[in-house]
Amino acid sequence: MRRLLPSFALTAFLLAGLAPAPALAAQGGPRGEHPTSAFVGVLTRNLYLGADLTPVIQAADFAQFLAATTGVWTMVNRNDFHVRVEAIAEEIAWTRPALIGLQEAYTWRIQAPGDALQGGNTPATTVVYDYVPELLAELERRGLRYRVAAELELFDFEAPIATGEDVRLTDHLVVLARADVETRNPTTQVYSTLLPVQVLGAAVSVERGWVSVEAQVRNGPWFRFVNTHLEAFHPQVRTAQAQELAAALASVTGPVVLVGDLNSDPGTEGEAVLAAAGFEDAWAERYPRRPGFTCCWAEDLTVSSPPAPPLDERIDYVLTRGPVRPLLLDVLGDRPWERGGGLWPSDHAGVVAWLLVRAR
Repeated sequence: MRRLLPSFALTAFLLAGLAPAPALAAQGGPRGEHPTSAFVGVLTRNLYLGADLTPVIQAADFAQFLAATTGVWTMVNRNDFHVRVEAIAEEIAWTRPALIGLQEAYTWRIQAPGDALQGGNTPATTVVYDYVPELLAELERRGLRYRVAAELELFDFEAPIATGEDVRLTDHLVVLARADVETRNPTTQVYSTLLPVQVLGAAVSVERGWVSVEAQVRNGPWFRFVNTHLEAFHPQVRTAQAQELAAALASVTGPVVLVGDLNSDPGTEGEAVLAAAGFEDAWAERYPRRPGFTCCWAEDLTVSSPPAPPLDERIDYVLTRGPVRPLLLDVLGDRPWERGGGLWPSDHAGVVAWLLVRAR
């Protein structure tokens, strides 16, 4: 099993990369000219909403629905993000990527007492967990400054639980940029093809989408950085979403780095669509004989739960198009966070990559 912290070789590589590499700087020509290439670290991280919503969706009557929503909120608190965020911040502190793509960056709110059981519809507003601000605060405590460069609000749902409160969850898709990284032209888009879901006979929109920014690292060439999360529960839907994304990026010139949770094994569905559109899988290019599994742990992230089976799928990717060369990649977060009582950081592992981005 791999480590939460980088290996010795990886650590040496990182330390070497903390300052501009002389060889890369030299490619920029005389002082004042932009270099023609840049050394860029990127990370994709699914933060995990904290519970499995399937029982809520599949509830046959209101009693089952209420039991399911209560179970979800219990599990979210058991998988305490206030603890898990420390592990994720530690990963970022070790690797210091220039850009981070976050999926399942949730906000959880509560209303106590709630009014849904009495037929009310007042939105819950008391924040219990807010993944992105909590992560930024943890990074700040470690002396690292990141900011939100692009954000898209997605799935938003509120329901009562058996103890009388109303609980609301809101999904976000986010790009974080390190403070020294220039970004511009943030773009966000909800896919037009979405999975139709019925909850107790009512239609619920489970939105997925993509976000992107143009970025520049150390006065290097500008490139497009894209983050997406494709549908988890329907292969035809995620394939259609990948086709939408490929079409949206078809006219983008210059280097493109695409990260995210594609919910697709290599060579299938969403990944296959993007490969046909010219995107190369950085992990497969760099390590063709290594599996690089990233998915998935059980719903319960505590070590007191039954031993987790090994990761057995690779569905989290760093893809590139244009003049981008992968130099080094690693899988992060595939062991429990011992200082936090043994919680796994997420139900996914993350993928960090260091790339050489060149001007076209």
